[in-house]
Amino acid sequence: MEPLLQFIGRLHPLAVHLPIGVFVLLAVVETIGLVRPAARLTPPLRSLFLALGLLSAVSAAGFGWLLARHGDYDATLLERHRWLGTGFAGLALGLFLVRRHLRAYASGLIVSLALLGAAGHLGGSLTHGEQYLTLAKAIPSAPAHAAPEEAKVFDEVIHPILKERCVACHGPTKSNGDLRYDTRDYVLKGGKSGPTFKAGPPPTSLLLKRIHLPLEAKEHMPPKGKPQPTDDEMTLLEWWIDAGAPVDGRVADHAPSASVLDLMAARLGIPAAPAPDRPTMLGEAQRLEQQLGIVLRPLAQDGPWLAANARLRRSAFGDRELAALSSVAGALAWLDLGETSVTDAGLAGLARMKQLRRLQLDHTAVTGAGLVHLSGLPRLESLNLVGTSLTDADLRLLAKLPRLRTLYVWNTMVSDEALSELARQQTDQRKLTRWRSEISDLEARIRSETFKVNRGVSPLPVPAPATAPGPRETTAPAPAQAPATKPLP
Repeated sequence: MEPLLQFIGRLHPLAVHLPIGVFVLLAVVETIGLVRPAARLTPPLRSLFLALGLLSAVSAAGFGWLLARHGDYDATLLERHRWLGTGFAGLALGLFLVRRHLRAYASGLIVSLALLGAAGHLGGSLTHGEQYLTLAKAIPSAPAHAAPEEAKVFDEVIHPILKERCVACHGPTKSNGDLRYDTRDYVLKGGKSGPTFKAGPPPTSLLLKRIHLPLEAKEHMPPKGKPQPTDDEMTLLEWWIDAGAPVDGRVADHAPSASVLDLMAARLGIPAAPAPDRPTMLGEAQRLEQQLGIVLRPLAQDGPWLAANARLRRSAFGDRELAALSSVAGALAWLDLGETSVTDAGLAGLARMKQLRRLQLDHTAVTGAGLVHLSGLPRLESLNLVGTSLTDADLRLLAKLPRLRTLYVWNTMVSDEALSELARQQTDQRKLTRWRSEISDLEARIRSETFKVNRGVSPLPVPAPATAPGPRETTAPAPAQAPATKPLP
């Protein structure tokens, strides 16, 4: 019996909107009738409105009392909301009884609307928190910092995520599991299950375990139907926990990667660095082409991004020539240094090429000592190290490249085991699992909305033996088989 009562109680959020709509519409129509007598409600129609409003108000109040038995809500707020809702249902009954006494009816309608507004506000506070209506005022209109490194790591980066995604169920008005996220002290305290996070590997923290559960799982947080954390928000939470879950200090104190800083900048409203000026970069690229004898061209017809190819110069292109590319470093997206004479020392100049996405170092003398300089390339996606002296120990340096997705290592000394470990580190299986689940859900929706017509299947004629026709014989192609199904647009 108890599960049934709990199910009925959960109908309250659905049922509560009907009496609101009925009484607001009734008030609007009655107001119009005061201005235009011809539009006044007839007594039978007014009775119908009030009967519908009374029935829905009593139902919503009853569902609400059942729902209150199965939730961790703020006791004071819940009590006020419950009795205001009950009082509104009682007032709806009074309005129905005095509907023919227009003075009493008009006064009662005004009071009922005030009571309805108060009950609705408290209900919204129970569900979304007391600051739900005013929360937008706390959003700054301009960035508070010039760079994300200056922001307070917990108060300005992490805690806003927890408040946005968690306070509706874990706040001052509703604290499921005695867990609250509205203040720093409550976040550190945890709930019935203890602290929801701990410093160390992110998968060991209860907070992230709950977030990464399948959406249909009972313990998945936030619950299905609530706004879910974005991939960027989960990346920031994982970085924070992996950094020791600090609650003091600034972002710069905890050495985040460049990609994490980009995510923080976006959340804090700090504008990204402006793109290089296209005419300036194209003019400089033309000059360097003539000076260095390389190919340096734009990647697209619009935009400043450049692709540089020094492979044709071979040994004539070395560290000095690579350093000369510093004037276009901010615009380089592709760089081919394969078969050149660049060394580990020369690769130090790559640190300024923050937009570099593709880098080819095949058949060069670079070693792990030079690969250290690649850690400052947050957008590097493809790296070619074919024919170099790359070792298993050097692969650990590549794990610091957050967006590296393609690696070429033919004719090197790396082992399959080391490559498998690097692939495991560079692949976020939880994201892939979640995205595959989302794809499956979307495919199911597509199938459910696709209309098809089955026209039946016509049997194919038995083909004649493959012999040459005689002088009086003729052959004709067999009629095509009608398709079994034909999707309609």
